[in-house]
Formats: sequence, C-alpha cells, structure tokens
Amino acid sequence: MDPRVFIAIVAIIYLGSLLGIGFWAQKRASKASDFLVAGRKLGTLLCACTIAAVQIGAGVVVGGATNGAIYNGVWPGMYYSLGCGLGCILAGIFIAPKMRDVEAVVPMDYFEARYGGHKVIRGWAWLSNVPSLLGIFVAQLLACGSILAAFGIPFWIGVVVCAVIILIYASMGGMWSVVVGDTVNIAVIMIGIPVAAIVALVKLAGTGIDPISTVFLTPIIPEGLLSKCIYAVAPMLVSIGVSYDAFLRYQSAKNVQAARWGCIWGGIITMFIGTMASAIGVAGKMLNPGADTGSIFATTVSATMSPILAGVVVTAVLAAAMSSGNGLLICMGASFSRDLYNKILHPEKSIDDLPNAKRVAQLTIVVACLVGIFFAFKMDNVLDAIILFNYPYMGSMLVPLYGALLYKNGTVKGCFAGMICGAIVGTVCFLAGIPSPIQGLFSPDMGLFAAYAVSLIAMVIVSSMDKNKCPMVRMQQAAKNK
Repeated sequence: MDPRVFIAIVAIIYLGSLLGIGFWAQKRASKASDFLVAGRKLGTLLCACTIAAVQIGAGVVVGGATNGAIYNGVWPGMYYSLGCGLGCILAGIFIAPKMRDVEAVVPMDYFEARYGGHKVIRGWAWLSNVPSLLGIFVAQLLACGSILAAFGIPFWIGVVVCAVIILIYASMGGMWSVVVGDTVNIAVIMIGIPVAAIVALVKLAGTGIDPISTVFLTPIIPEGLLSKCIYAVAPMLVSIGVSYDAFLRYQSAKNVQAARWGCIWGGIITMFIGTMASAIGVAGKMLNPGADTGSIFATTVSATMSPILAGVVVTAVLAAAMSSGNGLLICMGASFSRDLYNKILHPEKSIDDLPNAKRVAQLTIVVACLVGIFFAFKMDNVLDAIILFNYPYMGSMLVPLYGALLYKNGTVKGCFAGMICGAIVGTVCFLAGIPSPIQGLFSPDMGLFAAYAVSLIAMVIVSSMDKNKCPMVRMQQAAKNK
C-alpha cells in the first residue's frame, strides 16, 4: 500500500479528534471572556503548551527546516525559533506577570490603564493589527499547503481544507479549543520531531557523512547572513511580549505565576523544537539533494520513518500550524470585538455585558479566514508573511506599549508622537517588501529596527517636554501619598 495512504488515514483520525475537542470546548465558552481568554483558568503546564504551540507552527518547523536546507547548517534554520523562544522567555521574566496582573483581554487594555482611554490610539492599534495577524495566519496556511503538497495533494486543496478545519475549530470553542488542542499537539511534537531528527541523522551517518560536523559544527552566522539573522531573530525577540497571540494566552493563565513560567517553559520548548526541525532540513537535503526545500520537512520525515510514525509526526506539525491559525483567528476576533466593538463603539460597557460581542468575534473569524485563503494564493514565503506583515502594528505600537510598562515618565503626547513616527516608518518598510508601488526601492530587512528607533526617540523627546502625568502614574503617586 502507498505510504501516503497510511499518512492520510492518520491525518484524518488526528484532525477528526481535534474537531471533537472543538465541539467539547464549545460548552465551556458561553461568554465572550470564556471564548477569548479561556475563563483565565490555565495552569503552568497548559499555559506553557499553548504558548509554545503558537510559536511552533509554520515559521519554526517548516521555515526552520527550509532555511536549514538552503543554508546547509542547523543555526541559520533556527534563527526564527531563537527569536521566538528568547522572546517568550523575556516576556515571562519582564512582561507577562505585570500585564497578567491587570487582567486585560488585549494588549491595548494595559495601554489604556497607563495612558487612559483614547479612541484614536485604540483605533489605530486595531487597524494596524489586522495585517499583522492576517500575515501570520497566511503563513500557517502556506505551511499547511506545502506539507500536504509533499504527499501529492494539490497545494490549493490543502490550503482550503485546512482553512475550513481551522474555521470550524476556532469558531466553536474559542481559546478553550485552542488550548486543549495545543497540549495534544505539543505532546506529540516533543516526541515526534526529535525522533525524526535522530532517524534522519542516523541515515545520514549511514552514507558516510559525519552528521555532527556537517549539521551542527557549522558557522552560527555564515558569511553574508548577518542581516538575515537580525531579520529573523529580532522582530519576534522584542515583540512577542505584546503580540496579540501570546498576550491572549498568558491572559488565560489562572495567576501571575502560571503566566510567568508558562512563557519561560514555552520559550525553551520552542528553541528545542526549532533546532530539531532545522536539523531535519539539513540532513534531508544532504540525503536527497534534488528535494524541494519548501517541503523538505515533510519529504524527509516520510522518507526516513515508517508510514504510521511519519503520519503522526507530519500530522502533529500540520495540526500545530492549524492550531496557530486558530489562535490567530481568535486574536483577530478579539481585536474586532474588544478594540473596535467594545472599546471604540461601546466603551461604557464591559465585553461580557455586550450580547453581540461573541458574535462579532465569530463573524470576524469567518471573514478573516476567507481573506487569508485569498492571500495564501498570492504569497510563497512563510517567514516574509510572518515578519513583514508585522511592520505596521509593531513599528507603531511596540515602543509605546513597552513604554506603558517600563517608562514611568512616558506621557500621552509622547505616546502619540512615538506611535505616529513608528507608524510612518513601519508602514513604508512594509510596502517596500510586498507588491506595491515602492516594492524593491530598498531592503526592508532592518526596517522594523528603524521604526523602533524613530518611535523611541520621538516618545522620549515629547514626553520629556510634557508635564502632564499619565493616569497610571497618578494612581501610583496617590497610593504612595495615602
């Protein structure tokens, strides 16, 4: 029997089980807060699994294996996972505990606690966040399509089928569906991918090639790849702590400690799996030089493992990419229901007091999924879809958001200045990297750093000239005076 038949059977059973989880979780998501942040009931283990799973998707596994194969070394392949993993650890140490303590739903809730409610800022955060989340969602669809294409399924069919499953899964149980599915996926991935890497390296050793020296003892930053390293590592390193996908997950933690250690362990898991995935890509390319690098992970796993084991591993990674897609759609729903529908249109009410809040989130999920399918047929680079689409939101909002957390002298006017300047630079660099009138005029690789630098300078200068303290600072000072 064709090994692809075994893999298809395993995939059907596995994905069917995840849909069953979605139906089960639907009963636990009666309110908008249950749907978006799982009722804030996650312990450290569940929190770590779901935070790791949101990172271990298209970029870490498929992109890591692809770049490892392209650059013939495990380190270039793990750049992205290094940025994601360290970003999670830094978030656990410095960011997640403070933000979880506020019991927010989206990052702008913490921003509002510091600077007060400003519809213009909330509106821009919502608007600029749409391409950010959409780009990462498109990357997950690209990964799903490429994985299934390695087994003879047409790319477009793979994208559509996975998108439909993601849509059903995300719209039923919300974050509860994602968390339980993430835990199952991470359990399989933590066993399957290291085993697949070991099998591939042993196969490579059997050909007379030393796997240690050719795969691991290679330059950490090969000649000419410094900007590539910065491009892959830096954006996630500094942005994960305030990104919507990670934020909703550590807001789902039951307390500050679960949020802190969930982020730290999630980061460690991410870097470990990223290293193993890259090793699979390097070994697979050496074993089969003619293989397509875009599908090298699935090709190598299916060629070196038994059909059933290969089916479990590939399907788990496929499910992880789909689970990341689920989480991103829920983040999109949170952005529309919380930022737009609640805080901009109905700021006088809590989200659970708005009967249509959950419906807005669900409708957003449906529309975003359809738009994501469209863009998946227009792009072919997973990491570019993840990183470039982050530029408008992160370029404008990251420095003010961190300022709300760490910069006690930051003011509303300073925040506005930093946001506007960062938005201009980030959006221009974003347009330079996608099909647009200015595409190719300059390299956007360092554009996000330029946006951060300009935003920080503007925020500090204007804040230093503004004598009006921010709401959170006033509250802290009033508490000290009592």
